[in-house]
Amino acid sequence: MAIDFTIAKRGPLPTEDGDVKDLYPRLRSRETVDVVDFQKNAPWGTAMTPSNLIFALGELQRIMLHELREGKAVTLPGIGTFRLSLRGDIEIREGCYHGRNVRVDGLIFQPDRELRDAVSRFAVNQTPYGTAIQADRNQVEEVFSTLFREKESITHKNVFMAFEGVLTRHRVTSLLRRLVHEGRLLREGEGSQTRYRAVKGQFGQ
Repeated sequence: MAIDFTIAKRGPLPTEDGDVKDLYPRLRSRETVDVVDFQKNAPWGTAMTPSNLIFALGELQRIMLHELREGKAVTLPGIGTFRLSLRGDIEIREGCYHGRNVRVDGLIFQPDRELRDAVSRFAVNQTPYGTAIQADRNQVEEVFSTLFREKESITHKNVFMAFEGVLTRHRVTSLLRRLVHEGRLLREGEGSQTRYRAVKGQFGQ
């Protein structure tokens, strides 16, 4: 089974003859698997029960916290090495360096070489999920003109429903960004409250 991916880019997606150098592949699936739940129905046999696995993971966490608290790196054989990441400012006072608001920012993970090599051999489906072109210009004109005849301002959901499954939600987001970038739409609000209005002279307005 091959891994599926989609296309990501900061800003609007290019048209077919546009510059694609800033495009990059991104995993389509963002599903997270709980190892304890997975172990209950693992496709291979195992002598470890879910309760034993939970206990082992708890002990492992205690060991990691004990050693990381002392600033040490912790290696899990076959998995990788964890070390602390710090963030903060450094200032100079009386000829010496001093920290200011230095704190633990998170964990840095360096995978075991064998694990990394095994992962690098995974097969990847070379055809990205979805289509490169968001929608042809005639279809865009028709959909948005119809929407703005019915509404003064529209939402992401309005556009997604109007294309009737032709575009994924991600493609609708990219299309709206492109139209804003081209000066055809005005964006108002943030997050779930975001709405779009047609610029005067666009989409029959």
